[in-house]
Amino acid sequence: MYKVGIESADNYRLETIKEALRKCFADIGLNPEHPLSDIVKPGEKIFIKPNWVASRWRESCPHKDNLYCVITHPSVIEAVTDFVVDALHGKGEVIIGDNPSIDADFDELMEFIGIRRLEQKYDVPVSIVDLRPLVCDDLANYGKRDKMVSQPGDVTGNVQINLGRKSLLYGIDPSRFRGVFDERDETVASHTGETQLYTFSKSLYDADVYISIPKMKTHQKVGVTLNLKGLVGAISNKNQLVHWQVGYPEILGDEYPSKESWEAGMKAKVKHRGAWPGNDTIWRMVVDIYQAMQMKKRKYLSVVDGIVAGEGQGPFCPTSKNANTLVVGENLLAVDIAVARYMGLDPRKIRYLAYFFLKEREGISYEEIEVISAAVKQANFFKNNSSYANFEVVDQWRSIRWEESSADI
Repeated sequence: MYKVGIESADNYRLETIKEALRKCFADIGLNPEHPLSDIVKPGEKIFIKPNWVASRWRESCPHKDNLYCVITHPSVIEAVTDFVVDALHGKGEVIIGDNPSIDADFDELMEFIGIRRLEQKYDVPVSIVDLRPLVCDDLANYGKRDKMVSQPGDVTGNVQINLGRKSLLYGIDPSRFRGVFDERDETVASHTGETQLYTFSKSLYDADVYISIPKMKTHQKVGVTLNLKGLVGAISNKNQLVHWQVGYPEILGDEYPSKESWEAGMKAKVKHRGAWPGNDTIWRMVVDIYQAMQMKKRKYLSVVDGIVAGEGQGPFCPTSKNANTLVVGENLLAVDIAVARYMGLDPRKIRYLAYFFLKEREGISYEEIEVISAAVKQANFFKNNSSYANFEVVDQWRSIRWEESSADI
């Protein structure tokens, strides 16, 4: 049984967060006074990964709201780090980092969130890292590899995983695959035949404990972004991440839903490539990176920041939603399923989550997830008609919303 705790928190004061987290920890059977002592052991290396996808609102966003509906709030990171350091008893190492969007300004982000002070706060080494080996310093050059700026990335190196036939991209003609760059040769070569490569940041992949602190947020390419989609930030070579297949269905692409929308998109200043439910590629990539992560035995913890959440046009242009919620669990997949349901969405209609409901995949079922909460007053969390937090989604994603028929399972 996978336990998931959901509790209320209506502000980002550190003590408010720690009190709510203690309740969540108690919900899932951990000691609320020293909650991580069963997960984190002295001498271990702990990697904490927030959602640091952006450092500011993109100019193309139709509105500019609270940036904390896009990224993880620093107070949640600090609260979790406090609990981690308590469990380390002065022995071990903490790394806090992400591989943000290639155009994010990391120095600007650090100044905005004021998190670097944590490097001096504790009696164990704490480092804050930008895992990107390449950055885009001018959004006008986005997608052009020769215009990128090199930087150290993960100084400990990388870990390359070949999923081979286990990849959900295996058996698909890779000739239309598109990664982060317009130059697609590397993307195609990384996903041809039994070569199915994903290169992880070594400091993250080799950590004894991986702690994910995603933002509770909708996403226009996959429906919702939480722990599993957040693993995109674990990959150091972003061009190995296949986001869509060039074109439209009539020519075996899934970049746009039709020839007309593809032609319009080619002329548009702001493109929404792959941003529709018919994208049959990106959800496979999400499953792949999660399964590649599972190939190494390690301990996990998820703390989802839903105090100020993001609905609508995520991941870069959502509208802020005061969901006033924190969610905790030790299984990333179970937490994603529970949070999607809490958002008023149907996990079985979110393709990368739906994949794991198939019994032949040795996946998961609702019966295996126990949601404990003083904030949610429902006897059966999954099998009822409640829309819970009732997140808005963009029009093309309305099919993933929870409906009365969704409870008939």
